[in-house]
Amino acid sequence: MTWDNSKYIKLLIDRPESSAGDKWVIALRTTADYYGWTEEFERWSPKTLYEEGGHSFSMQPGRREMFCEVGRRHRICRTERTAGHPAGKTNQFKVSRTCGLFDLSEIAHFTKGDWHWMSSPRGERITRDRWAAIYQAGPHNRRAGLVSV
Repeated sequence: MTWDNSKYIKLLIDRPESSAGDKWVIALRTTADYYGWTEEFERWSPKTLYEEGGHSFSMQPGRREMFCEVGRRHRICRTERTAGHPAGKTNQFKVSRTCGLFDLSEIAHFTKGDWHWMSSPRGERITRDRWAAIYQAGPHNRRAGLVSV
């Protein structure tokens, strides 16, 4: 079996200013399109270190295949059944190790289509409604900036 890197897509969830590293999701392009992730999240590219003379310079992470990237594997399922991985109803994706519960809740919040559960960082299967509650309670407004009260 040969792996075709063009079938996968790497999307940027967040790029914190700290050196913690980018937060990204890698999925089959068809999976990302089906769940609407390609519409919400921009395609990942290396962070620009500096620009000079009309050129951008960045640190290239190497020529590695996307499916071999280090990260945590998660599953999302389109059926209510939580036992096993129902054939034809379960999709896998990978997130960076810097992604936490609230980052996954952001992915869940922007997921379109009919789905019922998605795995958490600890492997439990969380329902769509519970993901919505986590997203509402969490720091999902990081794109908006800070406000003092």
